[in-house]
Amino acid sequence: MAQFLYEGIKEGRRVKGKVEAGSKKEALSRLKSDGILPLSVEPLSDKKPFWKREFHLKGPSEEDLAFVLIQLSILLESGISLAKALELVATQTEDERISSALLEIKGAVERGESLSTAFKNSGIFPEFLSEMLTAAETGENLEKIFHIAGKHLETVAEMKSKIVGAVAYPSVVIGFSFFALFVAVKFVVPRIAKVLEGFGKELPFITKVIILFADILTYLLYALPIILLLFIYRERFIRREKIDKLFLKVPVVGKIGLYFNLSRFAYTLHMTLMSAVPITTAFRISLRSISNAYIRSKLEELSSEIERGRSLSWVLKRSGVFPPLFLNLVETGESSGELEKMLKLVSELYQREALKTINLWVRMIEPISILVIGAIVGIIVVSVLLPLTEITSGIGR
Repeated sequence: MAQFLYEGIKEGRRVKGKVEAGSKKEALSRLKSDGILPLSVEPLSDKKPFWKREFHLKGPSEEDLAFVLIQLSILLESGISLAKALELVATQTEDERISSALLEIKGAVERGESLSTAFKNSGIFPEFLSEMLTAAETGENLEKIFHIAGKHLETVAEMKSKIVGAVAYPSVVIGFSFFALFVAVKFVVPRIAKVLEGFGKELPFITKVIILFADILTYLLYALPIILLLFIYRERFIRREKIDKLFLKVPVVGKIGLYFNLSRFAYTLHMTLMSAVPITTAFRISLRSISNAYIRSKLEELSSEIERGRSLSWVLKRSGVFPPLFLNLVETGESSGELEKMLKLVSELYQREALKTINLWVRMIEPISILVIGAIVGIIVVSVLLPLTEITSGIGR
């Protein structure tokens, strides 16, 4: 099966997206059966000139995706069929990428594909959603999954907005402060240094250090393209598991990422078990909802132990990545026979912890930025004034 890029008209709206078919003729017939009037259909492998391509710096925002998922949840709760709900939301969405993706998902589901696979192949929805939908397909909680995922994306969007709003002003000010320091050291201090040399004077130690810093920064600017390429293709040199393991050790950010992963894992496991899914299948589905490759690989290594009859708490403890509180609550749930309820509690607990950590550091950004700016200004003043005092003392003699 090949993939074709298409543009067409559906109910008076211009839509575009991808469709899988054995031939171009089959792709046209599939689009017509989905109610789309094709304007153009081209194989995905055909490369267009760069001036005809569409470029997107990033995918649809979390707010837009959250709104779409919550809409789907409401429509399904109202008794509307999944196919009709997807079509209704697609026609009401302003973002063409989301609209086209929803129509692709509708067409894929009507052709017999699983909903989780259809959402995964759309390429715009987060990976954890498709894994949660795998759990929903084994039960009757589809609208709940959409609601939960939508609320989660709303929370992520709200936190991002809060962080960006708190960081934007200090980042600009600190950036200009570093720029001023660089200009002063790169262009002002060397001229003063030449004057000092004319008087037979030596530069103060702090001024030497600042000049060295400016030289290092200059070399880094020259190496910036190479650094960017190494960052983009980092997974070719370092395994994803090692990168994600290092990420967990990053102060604050690593802890927040860990908490969100633990919360999502616990809630997905809760939902699958509530849908009467066997623990072996529920565990396999839930660990794929973890975005951190290191945590996921540690659990995958032990998934066979669940099949051998080991308890969930034993497996999580052996992985070595779960905090004691998480393990104690899961063990309590197993011993009391209320594992599902305890997993939901764990999910809510770690989500609150993540949000609390974010709020704490957002409040601390402003005073920290003031201290950084003060330190930079002080360094500029000292690195420039000390040589000037040496010059004036030389003239005085």
